Amino acid sequence: MQMRTPAPKNNSTEPLQQPADTGMGRSMALVTGFMMLSKALGFIREVALSAKFGMNYVTDAYKTAFNMPCLLLSALITAAATIFVPIYNERRRESAENASRFTRVILTLGLIVSALIALSTYLALPWLAGVMLPGANADMISLTIGLTRIMMPMALFVFLYRMLGAFLQARFHFTMSAVATCASAAVIILGITFSGGNIALVAVATLIGMAVEFLTQLPAAHRRGLRLRPLFDFSDPGLKRLVLLMLPLLIGCVFDQLYIVFDRVVASAAAGDISALDYGSRVTTMVSAAFLTTIATVLYPSLTASARDAKRFVGHFSLGVRLNLIIGLPAAAALLMLRAPVTRLVFERGAFDASDAAVTAGAMACYALGIPGLGLKELCNRAFYARQSTRLPMVVGVLGVLLNIALDYLLYALMGASGVALASAIAATITAGTLIILLRINTGRVGGGAILLCLGKTAAAAAVMCGVIFAGSRAFSLQTAYGIKLALPLLGTAAAGLAAYVIVLALLRTSELSEMIHMILNKHSIS
Repeated sequence: MQMRTPAPKNNSTEPLQQPADTGMGRSMALVTGFMMLSKALGFIREVALSAKFGMNYVTDAYKTAFNMPCLLLSALITAAATIFVPIYNERRRESAENASRFTRVILTLGLIVSALIALSTYLALPWLAGVMLPGANADMISLTIGLTRIMMPMALFVFLYRMLGAFLQARFHFTMSAVATCASAAVIILGITFSGGNIALVAVATLIGMAVEFLTQLPAAHRRGLRLRPLFDFSDPGLKRLVLLMLPLLIGCVFDQLYIVFDRVVASAAAGDISALDYGSRVTTMVSAAFLTTIATVLYPSLTASARDAKRFVGHFSLGVRLNLIIGLPAAAALLMLRAPVTRLVFERGAFDASDAAVTAGAMACYALGIPGLGLKELCNRAFYARQSTRLPMVVGVLGVLLNIALDYLLYALMGASGVALASAIAATITAGTLIILLRINTGRVGGGAILLCLGKTAAAAAVMCGVIFAGSRAFSLQTAYGIKLALPLLGTAAAGLAAYVIVLALLRTSELSEMIHMILNKHSIS
């Protein structure tokens, strides 16, 4: 059954019927497909970058500069885009015209604020670079500042891209954000390929890619009634409501950015460690973003719409947790076991040598341990936001970041770059568990029985999968193979492990497996 929105109170011509992809099945299939493609292209981008430049202070500078333009903006953008969805739905229930005015006001004010913050960041670059890279030499700091200046305008494009994505999500259209990311990654890959080893040209391509990411979403948003005309009506009640709700979320987002900064501050002590963390997280991000973030994204509007109906809300949330488990746990286990051959196959070429691969494999393994926690954390946050409760996740998020920072310093001294990755995994898992407990206290239930049953079946199936992967690794000597002698056996081993996992889930009559298959085949929609 599809959700319907009440008819407008005025004569606006904006259509209020939900788009055809309101059904969760079709949404998940399309979004997952495009997200997998976007992450694959992002992965190819990192492979191209590592092969062209290796893992050294040049790549460290580029990766730091990539984050610098939105360093101060990212928290604000994330908070505004997240809270936009439930407030937009409230304004749209009143009338289509109110929703349109609210959107234009947010875009106008947000673009002004983004420009001011970007300008302030530009002026403060020498100081910011010194703070973020305390262990770096003068050449790296100088290069970071130069690359950041090239990419600084991308801050405005990132704001517009994220807000257009939130607008489309509120209209139950989920695919264009992933399509836009694909287009952006393709542009950057071309920039790396034809850069001639000049990292400044890669920075230019990155800026163009961010512009393409925004422009790709624009036609879809226009078809759904968005008009990019400034509106300076700052008395709009939706704006006031958004500012009130996003303040706690903003604090949490600031702390989220803080732990990313501290990751780089700690890792800047050794040249290449920042790049190792980025390369190591790229593989795990393919899983967490393509599948687990998709679950939270597609469920979010439905959680928002059912916030006042406890039974439906808990049903949506419980389903999200169980889907996270059957995807996140085996992904983490498989990447942990195959970390070395995957890193050699993907990255070890050109300027990226065996010692670089060893450091990256360690970081990837530790990041993999946090895959289930990251997915559950994102889902739990969306569940709280759907109920317009932002203070609790803010407090838990802040405590999680403080834990992460403390673990960064402790574990980096013991494990190097892998310690920073492990700190992130531990903090994400503890944060997710805490949020689930708090949501259980707030709602009275979260479908715990079904979740525990699913966890038991998933753990059993994952254990069998690990046995198959272990046998395949020994039989094909995956730990020492290279090139074509590694590629086909690795893919075969991974496929055999996945097949064993699915078969065991089927034998255990895991309802979530059939539920997911029905969704992908568009035989089931969320109500």
